[in-house]
Amino acid sequence: MLHLLTTLGAAFGGASQETAIFMIAAIVCWALAAFASAVAGRFPGGALGLIALGLLLFFFPQVYNTAVAAF
Repeated sequence: MLHLLTTLGAAFGGASQETAIFMIAAIVCWALAAFASAVAGRFPGGALGLIALGLLLFFFPQVYNTAVAAF
């Protein structure tokens, strides 16, 4: 649990508002996958699809910033 809080703190520390929006959207996806089975049932792929979407939203800002810095 401490690692997750440290990761979120590092993600929000000095980051832009866009990064915060991506992180919040990822957390919402994970919460819907965990607690709202009616919503997860309507989403393509169900709860697993919401988890995958949350992972995409969570890691996209980091991958984008790394790609911009590399090229």
